[in-house]
Amino acid sequence: MKPLDFYRLGLALAANAGSEAVQRTAVSRLYYGLHHEACCRFFRENPAARPLNRNRRHSGLVDRYRELDDSITTEIAQLLVTLSLLRSESDYQLAPPLRFRNQSHSPRDAMEYAVGFSSQLMEALDLYSPGAAPDGCRCPVVYSRG
Repeated sequence: MKPLDFYRLGLALAANAGSEAVQRTAVSRLYYGLHHEACCRFFRENPAARPLNRNRRHSGLVDRYRELDDSITTEIAQLLVTLSLLRSESDYQLAPPLRFRNQSHSPRDAMEYAVGFSSQLMEALDLYSPGAAPDGCRCPVVYSRG
C-alpha cells in the first residue's frame, strides 16, 4: 500500500471525528502515514544510506533527517517528533486530559494539532523530495539481536 493512504485515512477520520476513539485513531494514522512517507522519501533521496535499526526505526529516521543539517530536513525531523509525541499521548494516555507542550488538552485538541502539524510535514516533505512514495515502497531496516 501507499504510505499516504494512512495519512488520507487520518484526515478523513479527523473530518468526521465524533467520538474520542476516532479522534485518537486519526492522530495515530496521521503520524504513521507520514512516518512511512518520510522514510520512503529519505531512502529515495539517499539510496546508499545504511538501513535503520528496527528497534530504533522512529528515532533513527529523525536522526537521519537531522544529520542532513539543512532547514527543510531539520523541520521534517522536528515535525516527526511533534507528531510522534501527539500519537504516543493519544495512544497511551487513556484518561484525559492529554499532555502536549506542558499543557493539558482534550483528545479533539490533540487531533486538531496533529492535522495542522501533518499538513506542515507534508509541505516540508514535498520540498525535500517531490512526489508521493509509490505503492509498496521500501524503508530498509536491519534487525538487531537483543
